[in-house]
Amino acid sequence: MKNVDNARAGARTGTPSVGARVRRERKRRGRTLKELAEQCGISVSFLSQLERDMTRPSVGTLHSLAEAFGMSMGELLDPEDGRGTEKPKRDLRFAEVVRADRRKTIIYPGSGIRNEMLTPDLNRALQMMWVVIPVGEGTGEDGLVHEGEECGVVIEGRVAIWVGPPGDEEYLELGPGDAVYQLSKHPHRSRNIGDVDALIVTAITPPSL
Repeated sequence: MKNVDNARAGARTGTPSVGARVRRERKRRGRTLKELAEQCGISVSFLSQLERDMTRPSVGTLHSLAEAFGMSMGELLDPEDGRGTEKPKRDLRFAEVVRADRRKTIIYPGSGIRNEMLTPDLNRALQMMWVVIPVGEGTGEDGLVHEGEECGVVIEGRVAIWVGPPGDEEYLELGPGDAVYQLSKHPHRSRNIGDVDALIVTAITPPSL
């Protein structure tokens, strides 16, 4: 299992920080700071600070960067996300088990939001995740937009969800047992508004992490 956090975590594990990965992917594609910033709707100074790990990117910003690179967020945050790799041999013929202590995990820098894969990898038609949002944290002010559909059920805590374009957002509050379904093409964002970590189980098709 591979966890990705902030620059200090990268230094501890010997893996590139998020900023270093963004800079590497930008350079690899021959893009200037200005070109990439304009495509993602952020300022050049913010992107420069992000690449130097001097600022905290929102989940929405990371999503925009990954999309600009033609990657999933999983690929951007964790280069070893399993795409294109040979599937390990297993004894089961008809099913695969993902053990609780072996889930592939992505931790979003700064916010501490954890996305743990319940499906074996991203090479499936369906993606399921065990999502933990710390108290007071959220995906940011910019809504996420991607293809497909998704559904989530709150297991613990209270979560606020905004769905729709700016100025016409629908505001929802969910507690334990509540579920929400949405078309992922509509901007959507979320925040933990409770006093304990929020636990959500989500299903997304096609995979978009």
